[in-house]
Amino acid sequence: MPVMTTDLVLDVGNTRTKLGLFPGGKLLEHGHIANGDLVALRAFVAGRRVDAIVTGSTAAADARFMEALGTIAPTVTITGASPSPLRNAYGTQHTLGADRLANAVGALCRFPGRAVLAIDLGTCLTYDLCLPDGTYAGGGISPGLRMRAQAMHTYSARLPLVEPGERPALVGTTTEESLAAGIHYGILGELEGHVRRFRNEHAHLAVVLTGGDALRFVRGLESGIFALPHLTLEGYHALLQHHRTLHRAAGAAGSGAIGGTGAAG
Repeated sequence: MPVMTTDLVLDVGNTRTKLGLFPGGKLLEHGHIANGDLVALRAFVAGRRVDAIVTGSTAAADARFMEALGTIAPTVTITGASPSPLRNAYGTQHTLGADRLANAVGALCRFPGRAVLAIDLGTCLTYDLCLPDGTYAGGGISPGLRMRAQAMHTYSARLPLVEPGERPALVGTTTEESLAAGIHYGILGELEGHVRRFRNEHAHLAVVLTGGDALRFVRGLESGIFALPHLTLEGYHALLQHHRTLHRAAGAAGSGAIGGTGAAG
């Protein structure tokens, strides 16, 4: 009988780390901590045994934090070039963000045998396409909501920095309202255009949104588009499971064994 493992998943962003605890392969708890905060990480785990940790990062490497993770459980680090259940057709896998690979894997796990587009609305907007045969085809990257706001403020002499509300007016009657309208509806129009073009190219395309701004924009899009806030965590966990499968095939001893600390690349 297979041994049930408890896995800890870390999605390390630019300023904070999203956490997911997966006992028996299912996401049970999730949260976030400041990057590198080991005290908060141990509080999240709350003394439970962790069999394996998988982490992927879009931030600068933190050797001290990674070394500390290894004292909790064997740790697997995912990169864009890591082995995955997908056939990776990306031309520069060494520059592919680990989160983009995780989103692609997570999306295909949700919609096997279909073309699926994963859109992550975070610091940047990323578009990642998987084909029905399990090929990761690539995608696109553009500035996210706050990056657009910051760019207009930084590269102009008089435009203020704004934080657009959930549903700004379409027509702004002040400079702040006009900036908010341009940012919000510019992104919404971009999403609508991208989804339409991808659907013209790929029949029965599934579309999933994730990332911090997914919920605010999914409401403005047509029905049949799914918001999956924990897609990246799910994808990293699926990559950990794939890593286990490869090591079993290579003769690793013990159910659920992984190959120790280090990058899966």
